[in-house]
Amino acid sequence: MNTTISPFPSELQIGNPTICNNLAIVPLLNTHDSQPEYFTLDEGLEASLFEVEELDGGASVNDILFRNQSDKFALLFEGEEFLGAMQNRILNVSIFVTPKTKQTIPVSCVEAGRWRHQHQKRSKQRFKAANRMHYARGRAFENQAVSASLDSNHEYRSDQSGVWRDINLKSSRMKAHSPSSASDAMYVSAESQMEDYLKSFKPVPTQVGSVFLIDGVVSGLELFATEATHKRMIQKLVRSYALDAVDSSMTQPMGAVEPISKLTKEQCLAATEEFAKRLKSSWTKRFDGVCIGENFRFKDDHLTGGALVHDDQLLHLCAFALDPELSATEGNATH
Repeated sequence: MNTTISPFPSELQIGNPTICNNLAIVPLLNTHDSQPEYFTLDEGLEASLFEVEELDGGASVNDILFRNQSDKFALLFEGEEFLGAMQNRILNVSIFVTPKTKQTIPVSCVEAGRWRHQHQKRSKQRFKAANRMHYARGRAFENQAVSASLDSNHEYRSDQSGVWRDINLKSSRMKAHSPSSASDAMYVSAESQMEDYLKSFKPVPTQVGSVFLIDGVVSGLELFATEATHKRMIQKLVRSYALDAVDSSMTQPMGAVEPISKLTKEQCLAATEEFAKRLKSSWTKRFDGVCIGENFRFKDDHLTGGALVHDDQLLHLCAFALDPELSATEGNATH
């Protein structure tokens, strides 16, 4: 079913950019803050209201079990990483889970070399939440694959072999070795470099979203229902985009890009406005959500994305820029 929705609330405004090294963040502001009732993954786990573990009937690489034992909805975000159990996973799509229920959720493995529990006690075999999202470039390619899967068989599946290959290539570039081929090793190796980014980027009043630019080019956009949710998620997101920024700074040939010191806030704003314009005019298709709500997919030759909507309220939107030449090269390499 083809349809159109506005990716942005009509009141959304673009704020003043912040630049640190080769990463910039442009705030998305909304003074009309909605207040839907839900717990995020971290909130639910911290309060022992959520449980996340392998499937009851036997573990599966691309599905895990989520239990919402609270009286509120659970809102989980595309790209969130689950650590532990048989192997680390990332969530393929944003999901809104009803209270007092359990739900099988579609995931991708980001630790190809492990398929075993690290603890004997069942309570320690459950997943915990990582302090980051999956890195943005990887999310872009995964988002593309999920959209293709939805088109072909109406399933929220990624290209698992492509996910593993992308992690291996990035780990090799960043010289981050892991015995189990876990993407986690890259975040550990870049931890000290990420501190500068984490200290530099702080949410501002009424900020409900962010646009992230690497080397002056838009990498992705994240938009949430409330200011409080964005504030809770911002450090996870900064780690995600910062890993790509560190990767870029390590691998760019000398003189290949304009020094970040010459970038201006005006350039960041212009790039943000162009990306928002393209997103608003992109092709859109609607699918039923994994549990409840609707999932809208955005696509054109230069971007991919998705939005979770429930009762006509936007809960989460993520969109990623694509480099057509890079996308074609990596896509061919993963199939």
